[in-house]
Amino acid sequence: MKTLHILRKISDPLAIETITAERKNAEVVLLLIQDAVLAKGNFPDATYVSEEDLSARGGETPYCTINAHGMASLIMDCDRVITW
Repeated sequence: MKTLHILRKISDPLAIETITAERKNAEVVLLLIQDAVLAKGNFPDATYVSEEDLSARGGETPYCTINAHGMASLIMDCDRVITW
């Protein structure tokens, strides 16, 4: 089962703890939106960033940026979606 976690805040300890634990047993995809596009951490290999939110905040990221169409595709490709 593949889970998409959508993270909205820069710091959400419960979300990070849950994502880290789930990565040990299942496929996890992470989408950073809103202020979370500026977050740094030990994220899954499959981490994506909203290019619109990143541009609005003037930030940079080492992760793959995607547009709204890409985000919709991620949601459709995953079995579960959790928004933090």
